[in-house]
Amino acid sequence: MKRIFCLKYFKTLMMCLLLPLILGSCGFKPMYGQFSDGKTDLRDVMANIRVADITEEGRPSRIGQVIRNNLLDRLTPFGETASADFMLNVTFLIEEHGYGIRQDESVTLQNLKLVAAFQLEEVSTSKVVLDSAARGLVTYDLAQSDYSNMIARNAALKRLAEEVSNQMATRIGAYFSKTTAKE
Repeated sequence: MKRIFCLKYFKTLMMCLLLPLILGSCGFKPMYGQFSDGKTDLRDVMANIRVADITEEGRPSRIGQVIRNNLLDRLTPFGETASADFMLNVTFLIEEHGYGIRQDESVTLQNLKLVAAFQLEEVSTSKVVLDSAARGLVTYDLAQSDYSNMIARNAALKRLAEEVSNQMATRIGAYFSKTTAKE
């Protein structure tokens, strides 16, 4: 029994020691690691992004505000700089579909889909350097109470906004990791 435990411990130890070597040999590097110039890292580059106000069909919306605040937390955690090198423009669309039909033809489940298209624009040249979209899908139960349905919908929209903004921040980070590493 003791020998099996030691063998299992040895295998785990060897995997922990070999895993960084294997990942390093395939070109893996952490996204938030220091760049090859030794001076800048991804946080410094991403701190130079200004996030434009996010509106829904030209009107301010709560979901746009949640997406923007989450992006600010991820991209510029110490606050926006006075002069940004990049501008992030985001537009979004929310789709709702009911399903899970009962015998009385009432809907029991609601699907919420949030699609956010975003463009990262270099301010000095007005050139779009990254054009992409992030998507999220959440399902929530519909109850007999209108109030509980409203609370469930708002919670689902907040989760979607967080998921989509995390996807956008990750894609922007991956873009800068790739382009800055080449320079």
